[in-house]
Amino acid sequence: MRYLLTGGGTGGHVYPALAIAEEIRRRQSDARFLYVGRRDKLEAWAVPARDFPIRFVRARAYPRSRSVRALVAFALVLAWGIVQSIIILLRFRPQVIVGTGGYVSAPILFAHGLLQKIGLSRARVFLYEPNAHPGMLNQVVGRLAHRVGIAFEQAGRWFDMKRVAVVGYPVRREFLELDRDASRAALGLDPDVQVVLVFGGSGGARVVNEALVAALPRLARMDNLCVLHITGRYRGPDYDAVADTREAVAHLGLANDATWYRPLEYMDDIHRAYAAADLVVCRGGAGTLTELCVAGKPALIVPLATAAEDHQAANAREMERLGAAQVIYQRARWGDLGLESAVDGEELGRCLQDLLSDTGRLNAMAQAAAKLPQRDSLALIMDEIGQLATERRGAPLNLEFPLRRSGPPADANALLRWVQAQLREGGGIGAMAPAELAYLRYQADRLLVSRAWYEVPLGRCNVGIKLVGLLAYEAQRPLLLKILLDRRPVSRLRRLCGGDYQHGGILRRNVVEWGIGGLGADDVSTRAALAVALVEDPYFEVRAASARMLGEAGAVDAAAESALMQALDDRSPDVVVAALNALGEIGTGSGLLPRLRGFYLHPNGQFRQGVVGALARGVERGVFSADEVARDLDGIIASSPHFTPTFALNESLRALSQQVGASREGGSRDVRVL
Repeated sequence: MRYLLTGGGTGGHVYPALAIAEEIRRRQSDARFLYVGRRDKLEAWAVPARDFPIRFVRARAYPRSRSVRALVAFALVLAWGIVQSIIILLRFRPQVIVGTGGYVSAPILFAHGLLQKIGLSRARVFLYEPNAHPGMLNQVVGRLAHRVGIAFEQAGRWFDMKRVAVVGYPVRREFLELDRDASRAALGLDPDVQVVLVFGGSGGARVVNEALVAALPRLARMDNLCVLHITGRYRGPDYDAVADTREAVAHLGLANDATWYRPLEYMDDIHRAYAAADLVVCRGGAGTLTELCVAGKPALIVPLATAAEDHQAANAREMERLGAAQVIYQRARWGDLGLESAVDGEELGRCLQDLLSDTGRLNAMAQAAAKLPQRDSLALIMDEIGQLATERRGAPLNLEFPLRRSGPPADANALLRWVQAQLREGGGIGAMAPAELAYLRYQADRLLVSRAWYEVPLGRCNVGIKLVGLLAYEAQRPLLLKILLDRRPVSRLRRLCGGDYQHGGILRRNVVEWGIGGLGADDVSTRAALAVALVEDPYFEVRAASARMLGEAGAVDAAAESALMQALDDRSPDVVVAALNALGEIGTGSGLLPRLRGFYLHPNGQFRQGVVGALARGVERGVFSADEVARDLDGIIASSPHFTPTFALNESLRALSQQVGASREGGSRDVRVL
């Protein structure tokens, strides 16, 4: 029997294919295999390491953007990949094709579809989908499959239900036969040392690598510890997992220390590392978590913040809820290129230290992981492939999908409304469970780093800013101030669309109104940033909001007062009125009253209304004496018309007159208001 396997790019696609191939080889000694993948991806070295032949085709991911150039490039690469695949299929003539996802499987399956139509391919196709939300290409090529095996029932919605079988996630047989002592001996590890395994997937994860390096100084102070760090082999224009990690570790002075910190590029026999480990730091993909449960290992999970539908965080939270893991989230921070997502190395080091020092908790987490339900996935998949190979029809399926779990919605704007409702109905931040609050703040971080400026309405970053204020996320105050004062210019196209800086005017306004509005402006750095924005920001709504926030802060601040005095010359009436009101709240300088006098007879009624409010608040606060304000009142009142458009001003003047009269020494002074 000839089997062609295809799928790749990441371990989530490659390792299920290898697990299936090895199980077939174990059961059928005469089976012939051929793996088809991409030359520059994980399968290029992982497949030959398992003694399977491999051929390469050209393949490219479907572009997320709607760029004509990207779509044309995709179509050309796919066409050439199909031509290569046709040649491979005609030469190898497989009887069964097993696809495990990833865009590299598309050329083979499209080529099979073409050959099948003209009678040159009679292969039976088994497609395996490891994710709860199938990729776009898998949704298309799924129509060419005779049977579709899925890890999650939810994935069945995207395929022909008559062809779907729920088979779970297959792990290699080695994970079912783990031996701690033998694995430690093979890896040269002391039987009594505490071992932490850290990896971020088959290609590695930059945020995990960088966070671990930042945590190493804290971990170096611990006794009886060994860290196995699989960096991955990713190499890109801005990051080299191996070289950059090596350089960062050398900077710490640990480059020659091979006794407790062991960096590895890649580990084909990672099951040995699982067996040897007392604690695992990893991502939250379905494959990795299945391996953790099979191995019965406690974990510190760092979910990938950009995962589709945020499924890794959902997986990790479920593991945490069941007591098998602890979750540490990526956070938004300000990097060299602006907003970026990262894991705090200090937080990671502290969590590792706390867990490793509590062996009772580690044991409880390990027991919880081992008790999680597991399917005999390889046996189920073998049954499905066996039926295809003998051209037998599988049993009819009748799947009942579970109801959608309650919780935060995926859409950013729906999430904002959901959080507002939770806070309103649940009693506010103080009544929220710590784990739930941490998760919602993580959602704010995820949205903050979005660079999709063209999203409607307003964009994900805008929602992240609002969530920071709503959730009283004080740790992100410095980040909001960075956004407010960011003056990096945008491209010509974005300027034509109304943009000015990398974070547009609406975002900056919401930093003030929602972000700082929720956190408060009760510290010097926040007021200083507001003062700068009030004077320098090109968007009038940002300047007006900054003036209002300085007034609401109620803190006497010389720098803030100076900025408000400058704002009285602003070209926008909204800004001037906001500055007048704010000066009434915080102004104390000797030059304040003379500056306000310039607006007594201003033709703009809003300005005069603002001046009256500032005078009234100043008298109330004791900044102005009743006598000095009274001397100005007659002139203001005499020049103030009483017709309807200025009725509010007339009423304010009446109230101020009464206030001043009551405050003057010797009793009230009746000043008649016309």
